Amino acid sequence: MEEEITDRRSFQIFLDLNSSDSIPDEKTICRYRELFAALELDKKLFYEFNKQLKELNLIVGKGTIVDATIKQAQAKPNSNRDNDADFTIKRGKTYYGYKGHIAIDEDSEVIKSVEFTKASFHDSNAFDQLVDCSEQSIFADKGYANKARSNKLEAISIFDGILAKGYRNKPLSKSEKKVNKLLSTIRNKVVGIHPYGKDHLLI
Repeated sequence: MEEEITDRRSFQIFLDLNSSDSIPDEKTICRYRELFAALELDKKLFYEFNKQLKELNLIVGKGTIVDATIKQAQAKPNSNRDNDADFTIKRGKTYYGYKGHIAIDEDSEVIKSVEFTKASFHDSNAFDQLVDCSEQSIFADKGYANKARSNKLEAISIFDGILAKGYRNKPLSKSEKKVNKLLSTIRNKVVGIHPYGKDHLLI
């Protein structure tokens, strides 16, 4: 952020900084960020922004796509610079950092809600914090598959677009694979908002 403010005049104009003004350094920015987080002002601003988008009908709210992505920590493990990060393994590769859990509006692809956790936090455990069950349908990958969850969505008349999950003694049927393929075309919209692909959401 310090580099961007120093380099970009558009950032300086947004922050009402003149060429003679000093640029806030990394430590100053981090202190403000920590203060915002402690007071939960970041969440208040985020949800107020989304509220205004809803009022303008820019967030339709018919469908929600849920997903999670890994953000690697800048600090190295055991450096004592980042005590909130930890490890997780995905597709055989080890990551050290955080996990961003997001829900986006199916139509507008605007992020509706977001939660950040340690990387080891299971995707499925953030599901209830991301959706408010006011939508008509919810889409997610098989990591969120849960019988109790499916029953709950059915009971409140929300379309269950969570991909079916196969098990060792109960593989997916041909029809289930076909449905998964169709649902994936909708769910994969969430990949488009990650600048570096599904596993690298930069915030």
